[in-house]
Amino acid sequence: MPHSILKLFFLLFLSMPVLSQASELRLLIDMLHENGMVSEEQYGRLLAELEQNRQQTAKEKQEITDKLEVATQPPAVEVTTKGGLRVRTTDGEFETRLRGRLMIDAANYKGDPQMADGTNIRRARLAWTGRMYRDWGFQLDYDFAGGGKLRDSFVSYLGFEDTRLRVGLMEIPFQLQYRSSSSNSQLIERSLLGAFGGDRYIGFMADTKKQHWTAAAGVFGETATRQNPIVDEGWGVGARFTVAPINNEKDKLLHFGIASMYRNVEDVGEIRFSEEPEARVADNEMVEGEVYGIVDTGDIDNTKSFTRYGAEWAMINGRFSAQSEYVLTTVNRNNSADNLQFSGWHAQAGFFLTDDSLNYERGEFGSPSPNRRVGDGGIGAWELTLRYSSLDLNDGLINGGEIQNMTYGVNWYPVPMLRFSANYIDVLKVNGGPNDGQEPRIFLVRSQWAF
Repeated sequence: MPHSILKLFFLLFLSMPVLSQASELRLLIDMLHENGMVSEEQYGRLLAELEQNRQQTAKEKQEITDKLEVATQPPAVEVTTKGGLRVRTTDGEFETRLRGRLMIDAANYKGDPQMADGTNIRRARLAWTGRMYRDWGFQLDYDFAGGGKLRDSFVSYLGFEDTRLRVGLMEIPFQLQYRSSSSNSQLIERSLLGAFGGDRYIGFMADTKKQHWTAAAGVFGETATRQNPIVDEGWGVGARFTVAPINNEKDKLLHFGIASMYRNVEDVGEIRFSEEPEARVADNEMVEGEVYGIVDTGDIDNTKSFTRYGAEWAMINGRFSAQSEYVLTTVNRNNSADNLQFSGWHAQAGFFLTDDSLNYERGEFGSPSPNRRVGDGGIGAWELTLRYSSLDLNDGLINGGEIQNMTYGVNWYPVPMLRFSANYIDVLKVNGGPNDGQEPRIFLVRSQWAF
């Protein structure tokens, strides 16, 4: 066969699909060689060219594969805005998140005691949280309002599934209304049970959160910042346990919880419990040169320790939600002084006028995410709320006062992260204490941005 025809025949086979070239072309060359149609020299050259072509094809294929892999790889760092501004590496080793909330209040007071109308930056908080080397976390939370206060700030170990170990400044695990963020409270302020909650201590705590139950327990040392005017130092322990037997659907929930804490204050020997009528824009008038809450025990001396016991209940059924809490506080005193008991409870409910419901996740309530946002053809989420609160700080020779509150509210969530609220607070009666017989009424509004 002439060399030019053989070459043409070879080129035709080269144009065949790549997957069939290696086998079929090699078979053809072997047949030509066996029939004496190509010399040994030509046979060797054809095999060399075939091998060279195979290697070149494999190289080009690998280059294409490498380029495709690079093109389809996720970025080394991803940025999201859900739950704050978050930056994380795709391997999950490192993460940092910035969260914050700004709450601007305005209030109008009627009746006694005299409290000034006005406005207030209730909270202006920034929280920096993160994860390091996958299993280690941190949080630094600061409130710039009211002269500035350090809030929950700690380091944590996250190496156990659904379990976190923390050391630093933390809020005690007590009361449902304090385990949910202040930006998610259905009413503008928390209830009168704030007299028995919101304390932060430096300590160690472990918590576990599952879909149907949560548990938290800790050992705490000195106070650093505190929500309420309880002048105490010492040490203490606290624990909370919750179950949610119904928590399988977005808008169906049944929740129960119990909690307790013990605090030894013998070195200082004094404690104090007080509360305002669910508004924080202005202080009460001064009594003998000192500002008192609307109910206030004043300093209770000869105190060795106090213990709090709490029970909580909550439910969600579609647009409707309800919750209630009860707290009993016992005070153990020395030097023949009588032991004391104070208590309080609240019950509240909410109903959405729009097709929305509260969010709940692992023992805590969250704000709704409107199904029909303003700007997308909707009117946002609208909620009506109601709460009855009672607090008794009278026992024995301590005349701190007993108060009952009724609070009515409306919330508007135009889009996620924004909320506008109005509350009318009616103090039904105050028996005893520094403001005996007073029945103030308060109209309170808030603009809130939380991200």
